[in-house]
Amino acid sequence: MDYTTSSSDGSRRIDLTRQTDVQFWCRVFDLSMDELREAVHHAGHQVEEVERYLRQKNGPPH
Repeated sequence: MDYTTSSSDGSRRIDLTRQTDVQFWCRVFDLSMDELREAVHHAGHQVEEVERYLRQKNGPPH
């Protein structure tokens, strides 16, 4: 799953300053803009860290 905006070091990052990135990641994670910003605030801009944060926050699937 390579949804990405890559930084110069090749890591996948969420850039909250780019509206297209914000819209894209809101769709990918099924979040509102505020929820995405909160997740990035807590987890950082790396996609993998945001995914991990959201899994922990939402708990295991029922």
